[in-house]
Amino acid sequence: MDKLQKEGYSKFIKKYFEENKALFEALSNIQKPDTMIITCSDSRINPALILDAQPGEIFISRNIGNVVPAYQPSLGSTQAAIEYAVNVLNVKKIVVLGHSNCGACAHIYHEHQEDEPLLDHVDDWLQNINTAKSAAMLEVHADESKNLFELTEKHNIVSSLRRLMEYPYVQERLVRKEIDLIGWWYDIGSGTVELYDFNTRHFSPVL
Repeated sequence: MDKLQKEGYSKFIKKYFEENKALFEALSNIQKPDTMIITCSDSRINPALILDAQPGEIFISRNIGNVVPAYQPSLGSTQAAIEYAVNVLNVKKIVVLGHSNCGACAHIYHEHQEDEPLLDHVDDWLQNINTAKSAAMLEVHADESKNLFELTEKHNIVSSLRRLMEYPYVQERLVRKEIDLIGWWYDIGSGTVELYDFNTRHFSPVL
């Protein structure tokens, strides 16, 4: 066990765990999160830290590019996580949390160089972002002052929200107003979170 792991675990068990024993005892038997967050695998993104959430409060699914793929029965871990969160945990909110300087969204504009490793699995997965890429490029074509990569990150969030609406069990709960779908874009450098407004179709700061 390296220094980071050993010291980190020691601090957790001696301080945080000891101060929250009752919480962990309750969580050892059941979880009842109110919210699911679908976010990026990026090491800089920590939803629990951003939301000041305690263990058991949010159900998190991570993948490269915080993508919600098109609905297909019995395919992929992200779909499985969504199915479990909605049908078993009965979450009331699903948040798609994207972020600034997203390597996945930048990668789709990058041409492979001979001296770079092949990323076949990554390239295949990131085809899910092509719709967002096209929408971003259209916006920049109309206004060259706009940031292509930030637009791609935000359109990727919106595309994922639209795909979520195609999941049958999500549709059912939307019709019954039993679930909310939320899009957030997080700026790593400033800590700002922008919320997607379905009415205006724009992102604006939460605070």
